Amino acid sequence: TPLEFQIKLAATNRAASLIVLNMLLTAILCAFLVYNAVLNSSVTSLVLLFGSASCLAVFAMFIAAATIKVTLASRPILLTSLFILQTGNVLNAASHLFITEGSNWLNSGDALILIGELGLAVVAFRFVRAANELTNRDPLTGLYNRSHHMRHLSRLLRECREKKQSVAVVAIDLDHFKHINDVHGHGYGDTVLQTVATTLKEQVAGADLISRTGGEEFEIVISNTDEPAARAFAEKVRATINAIPTDKLESLSASLGVAVSHLSEGMPSLRERADAAAYQAKNSGRNRVILAN
Repeated sequence: TPLEFQIKLAATNRAASLIVLNMLLTAILCAFLVYNAVLNSSVTSLVLLFGSASCLAVFAMFIAAATIKVTLASRPILLTSLFILQTGNVLNAASHLFITEGSNWLNSGDALILIGELGLAVVAFRFVRAANELTNRDPLTGLYNRSHHMRHLSRLLRECREKKQSVAVVAIDLDHFKHINDVHGHGYGDTVLQTVATTLKEQVAGADLISRTGGEEFEIVISNTDEPAARAFAEKVRATINAIPTDKLESLSASLGVAVSHLSEGMPSLRERADAAAYQAKNSGRNRVILAN
């Protein structure tokens, strides 16, 4: 399923339950502290104010996390980490406010704060990674998008040039796609695109990169190959697309163009030749592979 970024309100009853549970557990902890410790009369108002502010700030963040859902953030880890951090702040404040006899277990607040902060760091790392992945993906098909495709292809060309290897680009243009949209609707057209994308991901092996670069256009990149191997690869892709079962169409086909890089060729030229070959395949009767000059 393609990643989506959404910010929405959580279910009211669930959010309220989490907040009430937090308050209940915190109240039990505070009652336990009052019952088992002696008030430190030398504590300053500044220390008390700072400790209270830290606890309330984390509690406010917990309320926000409980009531607002961000799809790319790991909500269970976020809520657990915030509660641990809040508990650590309570114990940390209590270590200044109370005096205990025997082992000073109140000092465990620092350890809980560290655990909570590590949990929040994990949430932040996962969020950034998911957000970065989202910017590189086509939202409809889940394949890489055009901008990522061009960056990756440019980098791959540089690497292969240093190794004196060739890179092949296979440009894929679905046949009669405008007719599919006009007759069956854009919703069905989107379903066709998603089906093709899933088929390419699951059944096409040996590709360095598979991307959706336009409306009904896809591109596949293969490194360290030559023209015969690239053409044979493209023929397999064509046959794979042609074999996709469709309920409203007699058949699904695509016109493919293949271009293999020259030693000093850049990304724009390579893609241009592959596109021109796909255009030639379409004008030559469709459902075929043409190798670029």
